[in-house]
Amino acid sequence: MFLTLLSHQWRSELRSSVFQKSIALNIILGLLILYFGGIFLFLGFNLDDILAKIYPQQNVVAIFNGMLLVYFLIDLFFRFLMQELPVLAIQPYLHLPISKNKLVHYVLVKSVPSFFNLLPLLFFVPFMITSVIPAFGSGMAIVWLLTVVAVTLLNNFLLLYFKRQMSNKPLYTLAFGATIVALMLLDYVDVLQLQLISQAVFGAILVQPWLVIVPAALLVGAYLLNFYFLKAHTYPEEMSVRKAKEATGGDIAFLNRFGELGKLIELELKLIWRHKRTKSIVFMSAIFLFYGFIFYGKGTYMDGFGILIFVGIILSGMPMFNYGQFLPGWQSGHFDGLLTQRISPYQFLSAKYWMMVPVMVLAFILTLPYGFFGYKIILINAAALLYNIGVNVFIVFYFSVYNTQKLDLSKSASFNWQGVGASKFVMMLPLMVLPILIYLPFGLLDVPYAGIAAIGGLGLLGIIFQKQLLTFSANRFTAHKYKLAAGFRQS
Repeated sequence: MFLTLLSHQWRSELRSSVFQKSIALNIILGLLILYFGGIFLFLGFNLDDILAKIYPQQNVVAIFNGMLLVYFLIDLFFRFLMQELPVLAIQPYLHLPISKNKLVHYVLVKSVPSFFNLLPLLFFVPFMITSVIPAFGSGMAIVWLLTVVAVTLLNNFLLLYFKRQMSNKPLYTLAFGATIVALMLLDYVDVLQLQLISQAVFGAILVQPWLVIVPAALLVGAYLLNFYFLKAHTYPEEMSVRKAKEATGGDIAFLNRFGELGKLIELELKLIWRHKRTKSIVFMSAIFLFYGFIFYGKGTYMDGFGILIFVGIILSGMPMFNYGQFLPGWQSGHFDGLLTQRISPYQFLSAKYWMMVPVMVLAFILTLPYGFFGYKIILINAAALLYNIGVNVFIVFYFSVYNTQKLDLSKSASFNWQGVGASKFVMMLPLMVLPILIYLPFGLLDVPYAGIAAIGGLGLLGIIFQKQLLTFSANRFTAHKYKLAAGFRQS
């Protein structure tokens, strides 16, 4: 039955028009996989020499074991951003004499030979051959490798479970992500030393091989967790009820009081939450809130202002940058219909403006704890927030009329380069560079806080005259709307 299901899905993929149109992209992805596979193989066979040079007179295997726990946490993070859920169009099989258990097992087993599970083997197996076997023997080395593979698959099934829970129990997923971030932060501030814990855990496997049953038991538990969850959600009646609920979802009452503007904002929010690519932008923007830890607290950066302005612009502006760089491509699938509606370009852009402003303010509030690194961080970030709201939003609107490439929101967010081009790079330059250029003359005159005030003041002027700026943006949008429509019609 596994082979039958596999053959059905293989034929479905080959016969798909999307696969045939994206064959060039698939070739590029294949070359990238070969490239990264070669890098992993090279590192695997040479890592013992690299670690010996970095940590002289220390046990190479112990050093490597100390890095494994951090590696698996980072692996979870990248899986969350990029790994797709294994799927099967299960409805056509439910009325056939096929065990539902087999269908669910197939979906789960299908996730095992994935890029994220196979690529580490190109790294772990060579290291085992060059370092673990000479030090501990073949038997212990195989047990160690089985442990590492078990933890890799544990990550796989944990990630699949929590990604599926996002729609049903988002708080569980939030708690899961917060736990990972908390562990990384505790390690960063030396409260929790993950390296020592990792050395103790994976080192114990090489001394007491029977401990391999612990990760194996956790792997079985994660598999069963996914199995029973999927099995409980494969009834046609349950699926139809869920679809009906999604189709008749309630309105956001708070936005109704703002009339047409509120309705447009609500539609925009629904578009964001219903598609993988837009949701991935939300998560990426949340991740960038931790960007400040790279720079704050380090004397080389804290003594100056230029880098801190750059970081402040990113911290509050990243949600707007990520989402705004593809405007109005998010509506490209129904852009012609949009032009026939009684929606003026001013209303269209106003909805996007007032959707992004609260998000940027929220991002600023969430980054206020960075003030513990120094009071000037709060001043710089406040000025950057005003600049993002009063200036950068309208720069995004100015360049948005060049986004004539259609976005297919039904496609996955992973390795999706639709809409990405040179225009995005050109647009990002003024967003990042202009505030630093505004500050530069004040910095040269040794009045840095006057430069910060100039950035914030310019943003405040933009906020005061936002209606006039929105009118200018709307007129520019009107002048280019037919070019946009023609571009979005291209498949």
